[in-house]
Amino acid sequence: MKVRKHVSEVVQIDLTEIAFWYNQQRKGLGMLFLKEIRKEVRKIEKNPLAYQIRYANIRIAFINKFLYGIHFEYLEDKLQVNILAVFHTSRNTKNWENKL
Repeated sequence: MKVRKHVSEVVQIDLTEIAFWYNQQRKGLGMLFLKEIRKEVRKIEKNPLAYQIRYANIRIAFINKFLYGIHFEYLEDKLQVNILAVFHTSRNTKNWENKL
């Protein structure tokens, strides 16, 4: 089963900003962060149902080595994964849910 992936423009901007911040902390750390994100997104694409629904039909895949979660929805009828947000685990998802 080939699952299509859609990453919103807002998520792409957020990832760039997060990687920039990590690179300010230590050179190369931002690239390591993005590498971990890509690795987890590939896992999501391979088996999106492996992640439990956390709220409003949204699933969260937590990143190893970084305290971030990838918030996504899986549209089974379209075989599509929509990456909706990448949030630090200390942030309250209620703030983001209101944007939906």
